[in-house]
Amino acid sequence: MIELEQLIHLIAFDEYKTLSNVAKELHISQPALTRSMQKLEEALGLTLFERTKNRIHFNETGLLAVELAKRIVSDTKNMKIQLKEFNRKQHTISIGTCAPAPQIYLNQKISRFYPDKTISNEMKDMDILIDGLKDHTYTFIIMPYDIEDENIESILFMEEQLYFSLPYHHPLAHKKSICLKEMDGEKMLLMSNIGFWNQMHQKTMPNTKFLIQQDRSVFYDLIELSSLPSFTSDFSMKYDGVPPNRKIIPILDKEAHATFYCCYLKENEPHFKSFLYTLNKD
Repeated sequence: MIELEQLIHLIAFDEYKTLSNVAKELHISQPALTRSMQKLEEALGLTLFERTKNRIHFNETGLLAVELAKRIVSDTKNMKIQLKEFNRKQHTISIGTCAPAPQIYLNQKISRFYPDKTISNEMKDMDILIDGLKDHTYTFIIMPYDIEDENIESILFMEEQLYFSLPYHHPLAHKKSICLKEMDGEKMLLMSNIGFWNQMHQKTMPNTKFLIQQDRSVFYDLIELSSLPSFTSDFSMKYDGVPPNRKIIPILDKEAHATFYCCYLKENEPHFKSFLYTLNKD
């Protein structure tokens, strides 16, 4: 029987040219390497080497054997990689999302329903999310609209409303509601990694200078200590609390409200039917 280790030794001999070099590189004894090559020849019923008193080298059959051995070893490595990836996917639920709030909300629901599963997350542009769902990169994707595709199903599972968070001395802090254009042109604090909300802010408030914060704890400290306006949402206030020393004012524009859908391939529905039934239920 041909053993994979024998093929590895064969390839190494082609690379390092002498038995002593191969033995040194592979950290095995030269006699053990010689026996390995002899057993391979016995298993094949062929002679792979030309042997003289002071030299051993491949014959024509040996050279072909090396090329075939490289293919087999490469295929074996690819097999291991693919099987490990398949096994990982069997135990992992991959989520691609367009915004942070629905990602957190969906993670909570999945982790309660599938406590034995690993959850992975990525925030990407929406075109990338749809392609990723179709090629099975993602188990679920979160989108701000219902996808019209015969192979994809969408379930509405949460909504998010944005608010302005203003210091009490701000000129507009007395208002009951504000439009986005009324705040355009100011300096505002803004968290990074907010997904599609970034495009909304850039489009509706093109003259605003956003001071982007990477660290969430620093962001909340600045909200509490600075006089700069910021955004919050009903989801953020529910989970993180109402920002202190701030007037929270609803934003009237329809762009400040998002309806999020959990989208999945219809072919996967039987695997997640019980979970999907509970998805839009509190």
